[in-house]
Amino acid sequence: MMLFWLILIPRYTIENVVAGLLVCWATLWFSSELLIEEEQSSIYSKKGLVLYFRYIYHLVIEIVKANIDVAKIVLSKNMDIQPHFFKVPLHIKKDLNKVIYANAITLTPGTLSVDMDEDFILVHALTTAAANGIEGSILELGIIELEELG
Repeated sequence: MMLFWLILIPRYTIENVVAGLLVCWATLWFSSELLIEEEQSSIYSKKGLVLYFRYIYHLVIEIVKANIDVAKIVLSKNMDIQPHFFKVPLHIKKDLNKVIYANAITLTPGTLSVDMDEDFILVHALTTAAANGIEGSILELGIIELEELG
């Protein structure tokens, strides 16, 4: 928040910087009960942070690969798509990790998380290959590994 404040202020004066620090501190203090509970998150340790950044790395790789696949489909003459819905069983226990996984599915081009229940995520896929790549993917395994940590 402070970095955003520093971008927005017109001049860098002591008053502006101190005001920004006070506003950022007050915002964090007043919204502290809205922050993620420690038992819901596994990244509050050094190993958890390493696993989380490794998960982000794998997510970026999967997004790039999916972008290439969707670009090939869009640029081909016959547009070989097989759109369909399917259920992905959830092996993840914590609610926050379920949401992170569902968002990762949505961020990956060619797939979209439509609904989530305790036991599954309803996903729309553009192709059968995209659908087959979701269950047991490196993204799901990364979330499970992060969850087992905490």
